[in-house]
Amino acid sequence: MTDKEADFVDLSGLESLVQSQEQGIEIDILNEQGKPIGLKIGIVGPDSDRMQKAMRDVTAEFAKAAAERGSLEPAADDGEARMIAILAKATTHWSPNPKTAAGVVPFSEENVRNLYSKFRIIREQVEIKAVRRSSFTKG
Repeated sequence: MTDKEADFVDLSGLESLVQSQEQGIEIDILNEQGKPIGLKIGIVGPDSDRMQKAMRDVTAEFAKAAAERGSLEPAADDGEARMIAILAKATTHWSPNPKTAAGVVPFSEENVRNLYSKFRIIREQVEIKAVRRSSFTKG
């Protein structure tokens, strides 16, 4: 290593990682056989402003609910509900609109929450990608 090389560390790779997390990625949702079902879901990365805000907002929401229950202890199902709420806030879009027995479901935070609650197979695919920085590496 020369003296010039030792004078700095290039963080441009990390800068582009942060930028790609802000832009988000689109995930092809797969069925139980690993085949795409035709639904694409957009999500931002763990270091993005939107994801960080989602975590703060959901923490406050659940703390308020606990206070209203008169308990500082989390409810038994809080962990899963909390993850669903965070993912719903960090989800940017889906296409096309999914259809269930109840009809076509347009994109909204509430509908995303409901979809992730009802279909664990979808939520887990989104969660696995959303929590890994490597999912947002352009490669």
